Amino acid sequence: MSYKTWFVALNVALVGAFAWAYARDYNAQWKTYQRNYYNMAADALQKQSDAASNPDDKAKLHKEAVAMRETPLEIKQIITKDLGRVDRCTTCHVGMDEYVNPTMTNDFTQNPYKSHPDVAAMNGNHNFQKYGCTVCHLGQGLATTVKDAHGFVHNWEQPLLQGKMVEASCARCHQDFEHLKGAEVAAEGKKLFYEHGCQGCHSIKGVGGVVSVDLGDIADKPLERIAGYNFSRILVDGQPGHYLPESQWTVVNWILGHLTNDPMNVIPNDPLAKFNKEPVAPTGMPNFTEPDATGKRELSVDDAHAIATWLMSQTDEPIPYQYIVFQKPAPEPHFTSAVAHGKFVFEKYGCAGCHGLHGTKGRRNFNALGPGQVNPETDMDKGREPTLVDVVGTFTHDELVAKISNGVPASAISRFNPNGPVTPLYMPAWKDKIKPNELNDLATYLLSIAKQQNVGF
Repeated sequence: MSYKTWFVALNVALVGAFAWAYARDYNAQWKTYQRNYYNMAADALQKQSDAASNPDDKAKLHKEAVAMRETPLEIKQIITKDLGRVDRCTTCHVGMDEYVNPTMTNDFTQNPYKSHPDVAAMNGNHNFQKYGCTVCHLGQGLATTVKDAHGFVHNWEQPLLQGKMVEASCARCHQDFEHLKGAEVAAEGKKLFYEHGCQGCHSIKGVGGVVSVDLGDIADKPLERIAGYNFSRILVDGQPGHYLPESQWTVVNWILGHLTNDPMNVIPNDPLAKFNKEPVAPTGMPNFTEPDATGKRELSVDDAHAIATWLMSQTDEPIPYQYIVFQKPAPEPHFTSAVAHGKFVFEKYGCAGCHGLHGTKGRRNFNALGPGQVNPETDMDKGREPTLVDVVGTFTHDELVAKISNGVPASAISRFNPNGPVTPLYMPAWKDKIKPNELNDLATYLLSIAKQQNVGF
């Protein structure tokens, strides 16, 4: 082939590439949304013009409709220097661009055309030009396609918070979020977290138990630290057969996977040492889909979503102090009896995390001795933590104080299968965390819930 032929062929290819790039840019997703918005807004203005009785109003509205329809298409962005963000969300969500839509309201019902659902709160207290969009909603602010902007793509760690989950962002800045209108789901999630004793095993920024990981930065958990094998075992909201698609492998769904599934199915590990030199027990996290002592499922799907919402507020991402709404620490309540105070201590330190709500049903503890165990290989999952109402009556007050103070290490827990893994749950020594008066009242409370021992005469 001659140089001339190569020259012509390459020039044709170059022109073709330019034509393809022009066509691709002309039909860019964001341009389609902007054209649609301007046409819809122009139609609404023209409709008002047609209905107007005053000639001046009719002419003014018609002129605005023409101008709206002829508005040039452009990339829009909000630069928030304090937060270090550049958001282009209003490129598609034009109804939330205060320069195009000064009232920040419209009658459109579809995304991305509709206005913000709570304009008064957002524009009054969270001016878009100061806060932008992704500080609350997350997502990839610089992107201009739906999939990329919403962040459900590989290597983007902060995908869009959907639905009520956005309340997690309220709790990041508002220390008083538990009393904040619009943050009710996050507030309920925090309440449930502590009611069900999650802090007995997990700390929040160093405050809480040491049995498992600190969740004070769970929202920042790198996805590379979660094996695809484990993600692929998650059922959406625990529904049989509905496995989590790879596009939804997010931190939010990792949390929900533990709360709406049996966690042992999600993180089975290697209890029979098939792949490791030593056996590794499955996760020790309770199965919250099981019924509690009353026969009711301990956490509903809505409960799980509420807890996940609050946990998504737990981040180490720096927030400028001027964006934080500070709150004084709540004082400890006063109690009229040692039993009432002891019950508060039981809940405060998350004893329910291992011993169940009100101490009425011990949690599963893999390979600990439990009821109904026969086969050393298949029945290790029947191991249980002690059900306090059944066992505390066999201790004296001082013995209970000593046991809680000194704890029970995993090495001291009798294993059902001696060749199986060490139990994942154990009781840490609480003597350095629970104050002496709290320990005494906790023991008093535990003895008050003990089942009466029928010794007979």
